[in-house]
Amino acid sequence: MASSTRTRKFLKWSLIVLVILLAVYALGWLFIARTVKARMFELLEGQDGRNTVVSCEDIGYQGFPARFGFFCDGLHVRDRKTDAVFDTPQLLAEAPVYAPWSVMATVTGPATLDNDAGMLLRTEWEHLGGKLIYGRSAPRLISYDLEGLTARFAGPAGQQGTLTAEYAEGLVRNDDGDLDLALTVTNGVLRPQNDAEALPAVSVNLLATVDDGGSLLATKIRPSALRGKSGILNQATLAIGEQESHFAVSGRFSFDQDGYLDGRFSVELTGIDGISQVIQLAFPQAANPVATVTGLIKSFTGGQRTMSLDVRVDHGRARIGFIPLGQIPPV
Repeated sequence: MASSTRTRKFLKWSLIVLVILLAVYALGWLFIARTVKARMFELLEGQDGRNTVVSCEDIGYQGFPARFGFFCDGLHVRDRKTDAVFDTPQLLAEAPVYAPWSVMATVTGPATLDNDAGMLLRTEWEHLGGKLIYGRSAPRLISYDLEGLTARFAGPAGQQGTLTAEYAEGLVRNDDGDLDLALTVTNGVLRPQNDAEALPAVSVNLLATVDDGGSLLATKIRPSALRGKSGILNQATLAIGEQESHFAVSGRFSFDQDGYLDGRFSVELTGIDGISQVIQLAFPQAANPVATVTGLIKSFTGGQRTMSLDVRVDHGRARIGFIPLGQIPPV
């Protein structure tokens, strides 16, 4: 009889302890799920959250007990300074229990971006996902991958066009205090006007490191943040469709306090006419200077199809040897 009583007491207290543990876990799960949401909203708001409003038509938490997650239906992001508005049907973010600092996110399209000036951008995709890994007080890594992009844009002056891309991915990462940047775009096709011929498909690869730039991930990354910074451009390549035109740049760089670029770069060109044609079609306002620079380079290299050049940039002024190429504006 005494043994039976002890057994019932043991089971009773075991059940009480189990209920307490489950309640503590549920509270902890909700706290971390809310933290996942807060981190995603901080990323959307940027450095100055007072000028960016992030809201959802419906918000909830999911994934219990194995994953910490939340969903935001009808995501609406508005910049008070520019009156730019971004809308998309749903944002879903989740982190596994064993790695709550590593957040995976997916965004459902189509998405729109517009402002009061009359600019409109509408994008659709097959898949858009991202990853956010947090350190002690700021992100350590932000990455994305995108498949089957179609973007239609319209400007205030009536310009219209379409951009498609087969695949794209990119990341920024704090690597022991340095900032690593990587970008890949595969088969991007631009149609500058809806009734115009599409430009040849373009593929882009970029890999660079900003020395002591890892702290930039704790702020809103913008070009002006590169002032006073230096680093290395490991690779920047542009490949153009069936013309077999290729453009590659590498070398160390630095920006002074005024934002002007300094550096010495190794440039390799294959089929410069194809590269020049695409740039002129994509940016008609720059057609004349691009054509001039193209002619200078061809004369400097004897009209070879493949050429290697040493380009120097001093306070934003680029040149090949003694031949000036033009002024690069500050960041």
